[in-house]
Amino acid sequence: MLQTAADLLTQGHSVHLYLLQDAVRFCIEVGTKPEPLGLPRLMEQGLAIHVLTRDAELRGLAESAAGSKIQPGSYESLVDLMESCDRVIGLL
Repeated sequence: MLQTAADLLTQGHSVHLYLLQDAVRFCIEVGTKPEPLGLPRLMEQGLAIHVLTRDAELRGLAESAAGSKIQPGSYESLVDLMESCDRVIGLL
């Protein structure tokens, strides 16, 4: 997933990563050491990361755990983002 995002960014595409369900836990790793996923590097290259706030709350994560570089979102904002994109890649 992250390699695909890196490849698309290198090709000049706009890439948004929307963290849902258990993937919301990845947002708390941004800014921690060591950084196993390389998210900060991808964010510097233009990767936009969103986290579904409700899924984070259900897993005991406060919105502040995501940090200021990750955008909080709702199901409505997810649908809006999907409608505004010309391609959507879904991974479970």
